[in-house]
Amino acid sequence: MTMKNNLDDEIGILFEEYNRSFEKLKVLQRDLMPRSLHLFNIRIRLALDVIIDFKGEISLTKSKVVRDTYILIMRLMESWNAYEALFHYAKDINKCSNPNGGIYKAYSQMFLMEIGTLSIFRNNLEELRLKYSTENSFKNNFVQLINRIQEDDRIKPRLSSDCKVIMDFFEGGKEISGIEIIALIYAERNMYYHNGETAKMGMNYGNRQFLIRSLTTSFYKHMLILAKSIIDIEYNENV
Repeated sequence: MTMKNNLDDEIGILFEEYNRSFEKLKVLQRDLMPRSLHLFNIRIRLALDVIIDFKGEISLTKSKVVRDTYILIMRLMESWNAYEALFHYAKDINKCSNPNGGIYKAYSQMFLMEIGTLSIFRNNLEELRLKYSTENSFKNNFVQLINRIQEDDRIKPRLSSDCKVIMDFFEGGKEISGIEIIALIYAERNMYYHNGETAKMGMNYGNRQFLIRSLTTSFYKHMLILAKSIIDIEYNENV
């Protein structure tokens, strides 16, 4: 199966690799495959393949830049839904995840390093740090975003702190692992779903779109590699 839309080549290849592992496990387990994995398979396909459009008559998205920004944030939110579904599967089979850990720290840094996704997040951080250090507009917008997260009483202090260290890292502070990218996406998700925030989130549209695209791309790659790794472990232990 080939998924054709606006995915870049690397994500398309990762999807094909994930899909082969999924189908192989499906043949092995048949009716015994957990519902949580079926749900993840549905959600990740939606996240990767969804096409969203607005007519602008009711949605108050009369300009293209506003529509495009909402489409981007909706795709990111759908990718988070897939991430949660995968976490439920990992818990169901008692593989790889820490069931007592927070959702955005569900997997150990050692495990993510072994499968190669921690480096994806690190590259994502370096991309964002470069823009932060060279474009004052993006820097000011990102600082405003982190401040907004910190001032939100509904965001737990630990999550808020894990988001702030990204800004500290950009400013030349201590090194961070890369998993903080997931914390930022989780904070974005909470503010969008629970606080009724707009897609713009106080940033100008160009900077906002760059940030969301950057986060979504690394998150797609992370999830596809993570899912394939968990499925392969389950397959190899039951074949």
